Amino acid sequence: MVRILPHVMEHMDYGESIRTPGSYTTMSLTHSVWLPALAMAASALATHLHISSDTHSTGHELQGRWDTPFAAPPLEPLHTPAQSVHEDRAMSSTAPVEQTLDASAGAIELWERLRAGFSLPQQVAPAVQAHIDNFRNHPRHIERILQRGEPYLFYILSRVEERGLPAELALLPVIESAFDPFSSSPAGAAGIWQFMPATAKHVGLRQDWWFDGRRDIVAATEAALDYLQELQQRFDGDWLHALGAYNAGRARVNKAIRLNRNQGKPLDFWHLSLPGETRNYVPKLIALCTIIANPEAYNVTLPALENTPHFTAVDTGGQLDLQVAARLTGTSLEALQRLNPGLIRSTTAPASSHTLLIPRESKQRFLEQLALLSADQRVLSVKYRVRWGDTLSTIAQNSRTTVARLRQINRLDSSRIFAGKLLIVPQGEPDETASRELQNS
Repeated sequence: MVRILPHVMEHMDYGESIRTPGSYTTMSLTHSVWLPALAMAASALATHLHISSDTHSTGHELQGRWDTPFAAPPLEPLHTPAQSVHEDRAMSSTAPVEQTLDASAGAIELWERLRAGFSLPQQVAPAVQAHIDNFRNHPRHIERILQRGEPYLFYILSRVEERGLPAELALLPVIESAFDPFSSSPAGAAGIWQFMPATAKHVGLRQDWWFDGRRDIVAATEAALDYLQELQQRFDGDWLHALGAYNAGRARVNKAIRLNRNQGKPLDFWHLSLPGETRNYVPKLIALCTIIANPEAYNVTLPALENTPHFTAVDTGGQLDLQVAARLTGTSLEALQRLNPGLIRSTTAPASSHTLLIPRESKQRFLEQLALLSADQRVLSVKYRVRWGDTLSTIAQNSRTTVARLRQINRLDSSRIFAGKLLIVPQGEPDETASRELQNS
């Protein structure tokens, strides 16, 4: 059973728990499923605007540029992330308190909420001004990233407010990942908060074959805020030092402070000798918040984001395929994956219940339809062990899916596979011959 964090459960919007035993399907191709084209690739904008070629490290190592397989080039983050933060923090999903606001009024209020909570030192240092100028020259870039973050920003800001933290922290995913939940870096950082595996273990994020808490919106947000608070306390309440440590690692910032102290130099962030990536990381966040505080002054139009929750949490009552869940909610598979990017096999783990995030308006429909499902209708994927002579192309053809989908679900960097490897194979409309071949394998 997945554990839910107590402070998250307070706002959990659960429907009636439906306990239907679910187990991973053995080689059966008897179910029909709509396989939408990978909208993930389509959703990544054709314009790949590169604002900064900086690299940075969150926690331990520096790293290079983004690597987001199976999608068109995404919007670049406002810096190139590497290592982030603190295993066994289980997925915890929540829908914030329901609100009913006029869409336009809600949009204005969301930005006002952010501005009202800004509390970091607003220094227009030369590095900050340089990034303000850069952002001002690319206003559409900022607008598109913020629009992409709409499903998540309300929740993140609400959690920041509940903890009494600076509202600027809610915008860190803009700098870290451009609010792309599928972001991965060459060094291994993942998710909107860009956690590295080691730091994810430190903060208690669960990582296994089925689930990656670094990518889970709720679990990763809770872990990131926990870690930021820990860093702020360790640096005697200095948020700029804490942000620098989130990026470069606590040891590097401590070393820079000791060096300045020994040399009689100022100890504030702006005077520390830190990696170039970190010296840009904090100014970029401050520059972004400066523009959001007064967008008209910088010729930037902020997108109209609704000041309401975008998702609600439901208990699956057993293993459930995201393809099935998408059908039950009446939404697209891509939309459900963006709410549940931690489900790296596009299905919840077998022999356990799981908390799933779904569009708020789909909750009643989902619960009603879920109650009607039999156990063998819950999973439309099968486990398949690769045999000699198999290729992704033939496996995809036999199961009426695509090579791209196989690579995405199984997190394959290329189309090369080896005999003995276990794959998750989503099923489309099989023919009888293909079904017998896989069932007998």
